Amino acid sequence: MKRVNFYLFIAALVVLDSVLLRSPNLLGKIGLIIYKYHYLRTFPKTLVTVSLVVGIAVALAEAVRFFVQRGIWKRPVGQVVLALLLLAAVAMLVKTAVDFTAWSYSHTGLRFRLGAYLLPAILAVVFGYAWGTLRVPHEPFPESPIMNQQTPSDKTPS
Repeated sequence: MKRVNFYLFIAALVVLDSVLLRSPNLLGKIGLIIYKYHYLRTFPKTLVTVSLVVGIAVALAEAVRFFVQRGIWKRPVGQVVLALLLLAAVAMLVKTAVDFTAWSYSHTGLRFRLGAYLLPAILAVVFGYAWGTLRVPHEPFPESPIMNQQTPSDKTPS
């Protein structure tokens, strides 16, 4: 149930991000036209774009979780893959922060900039959640060698 609630929260963040990315100021709208960001011009296109990006991230995280649960990959391999994906999402967030301090992007409006920051942050949250909740494989409790030995009281006289 926790995973369902988490992914409902992510879905709400996707809608919020789409709303924020769809509302640039006048300079931002001109920039969308100049740079041919046609996938951000209307709310439905923005929602589909953000949903696809986050959906692919969720699919990757769930695939790693599936491989670890089925024993195809060991847990450390899954942790490394998810850590690399998390690192890539954080690098995207840093690159977005650097890009939006430049003159052309810094005048696009506060909502548009917040939406641009929110998308890589959502990806980082998805990969971080998958990394943090990666299941520990069940190891059976070892049997005691004493249990297999017969005690003197168990021996019957013949």
